[in-house]
Amino acid sequence: MKPQTNCKALVLPDYHQPLELREFNIPEVEDGGLIVKIDRATICGTDHHITQGVLAPISKTPCILGHEMVGIIEAQGKGREVDVAGTPLAIGDRVIWAYAYCGRCYYCAVAMQPTLCTNFTPYGYADATIHPHIIGGFSQYNYILPNCHVVRVPDEVPSHWASSASCALRTIMHATDRLGGIRPSDTVVVQGSGPVGLYGVAVSRAIGAKHVINFGAPAERLAVAKSFGAEQVAHIETTDNAERLAMVMDLTDGRGADVVLECSGSHFAQEEAFNIVRPGGRIAVIGAGDPKPMAVPGMSFIGKQVMVTGIRSAGIQYYREALDFLARQKNNFDFDLMFGDTYSLAEIPEAMEKMARLEEIKPIVDPFK
Repeated sequence: MKPQTNCKALVLPDYHQPLELREFNIPEVEDGGLIVKIDRATICGTDHHITQGVLAPISKTPCILGHEMVGIIEAQGKGREVDVAGTPLAIGDRVIWAYAYCGRCYYCAVAMQPTLCTNFTPYGYADATIHPHIIGGFSQYNYILPNCHVVRVPDEVPSHWASSASCALRTIMHATDRLGGIRPSDTVVVQGSGPVGLYGVAVSRAIGAKHVINFGAPAERLAVAKSFGAEQVAHIETTDNAERLAMVMDLTDGRGADVVLECSGSHFAQEEAFNIVRPGGRIAVIGAGDPKPMAVPGMSFIGKQVMVTGIRSAGIQYYREALDFLARQKNNFDFDLMFGDTYSLAEIPEAMEKMARLEEIKPIVDPFK
């Protein structure tokens, strides 16, 4: 069969501008690279943030949006015979991949913090005028750069699940690791009931936290949180800070939460995290997008001796952990509760609007629909 030579992709021409369907040439694969046919992509809240310029100057325009996707290998460059764990790769295999980190800067080579790489190439917000152009998930094909670490998707993990693992779930895996893990005696409060928050609930429950609480909205998402193991939930539009604090204190003998996963991105939630965490507790700030700064007294850090860590993306080890989690837990959680309808490339703006109105948690994209 003759190889595909061009493809369609959805492009953000500039911030605050309507998205456009454009056609791109599919380049020849170079040593270490891969050409993949996008099987499924999923929409992230960050995609909307990118359209509004929230990630500038890191993001560039014009860009092909989408950073959650699963690709089917169609061409392999020399030297790309295995994934990051040594699993053989072949034409027809499904893969997910991390951004192209340089491997040479201080953060990659010395600090071992690749997500802070100063020379990385992202997917979903890189300049689409630069070769190889097709590096964004809202496209029919993608070029996986030689610097990208790749993980083969297990056969038992559906593509739309694996797609969400490449952002929302891998970020939770990164967060729990940086916090030193979740212990069986821990009470975990997850702020936010979007995809990251719901995965935070599921991971906390699967790891074995003593109590898991979710703050969020709307009610339909809180119902998913309960099905994922949150024993108590609080609707943020019908409860106030005092009521939510009392809920946490009642479950913890008046101490507060051992772990807070702030997944909403709201500066109000970030401030609330310091009130509900116990002295000596741990906070991971995962959500992003709120331009307003949080106001936290310095004594909140010192008086409580709280550990706070920020989470930016994730290295490839967390992509692998996310896929393993889905494979192991597929019979324990109905992950399909998180996913909405399947949209074509042209229908993505409609799906993003539904997501912004909280009508869908995680829309799916089939670029060949």
